[in-house]
Amino acid sequence: MTTVIPAGQRERNAELVRGLYEELYRAHRFDAAGRFFHADCTEHDPLAASAAGPADRWQAMTREFPGLRADIDHLVADNDRVMLFATWTGRTRSGEPFRLHTAELYRTRDGKVAEHWNVVDRDVLDAHGLAGGPDGEGQPAAPGLHGPHSDTERANAELVLGAYRDVFSDHELDLADRYYHQDYRHHNMRTETVPDGLDAFKAFFADNIAAFPDLVTTVDHIVAADDRVMVFVTWTGTLTGAWSGGGPSQLPLQMRTCDQFRIENGKVAEHWEVVDYLALRRAGLPTP
Repeated sequence: MTTVIPAGQRERNAELVRGLYEELYRAHRFDAAGRFFHADCTEHDPLAASAAGPADRWQAMTREFPGLRADIDHLVADNDRVMLFATWTGRTRSGEPFRLHTAELYRTRDGKVAEHWNVVDRDVLDAHGLAGGPDGEGQPAAPGLHGPHSDTERANAELVLGAYRDVFSDHELDLADRYYHQDYRHHNMRTETVPDGLDAFKAFFADNIAAFPDLVTTVDHIVAADDRVMVFVTWTGTLTGAWSGGGPSQLPLQMRTCDQFRIENGKVAEHWEVVDYLALRRAGLPTP
């Protein structure tokens, strides 16, 4: 059965979010916030929820980092949801360069943003003396696809969910071949040292599972459009084993990531990620 996707909805929501970034986060037209956010918009970012709205939080950040601006790196629009990666660049008050990677999820209603979640590399903020907040703070999940999707999009989503279930939570590394191409490409938004390919993938996660024998993943949000799937994921475990970078610390891990997958011929061909490295550091491991 072919599912009919509402014509133009995804495109309109993508344009709404791109306009938001252009007006507020690049041109600094803070008085335009009402064009993009509902007055009763629900804000799940603990760093922004204490402000009087997204424009106030943004203005505070520009005072801390003059010239701050955001560029959208990847964007997936899925019915009433838009998920993206953003790179924020500017300068510190002392003139040093500032660079931050985040992932953002917007739920739209009637042409404006009604709800917002994100994943922030709080390790960068912490290095600049800004409070990173508690791990796993205040962002409730909205799991599962929302709205109509094509059969291919649903199959792609099930592929990604299966990988998190079988490989990352059940630790069945031998099943990774079922989900990933042998020569798949891996992109970390913070470091270029992450190797490509399934063999490197298995070695990396064998190391992680040895360090965190109780490692479990929970997919909190998922969107799918065309050949792309993006997810927000919470990783939990305890550093009770040895890892190539350190351990065991006996400390808990509660880390959030956002991952984008490009699916080709029924398997992952390419993967991008934003990681909250502060959670990893608090568990006792070094960060890139």
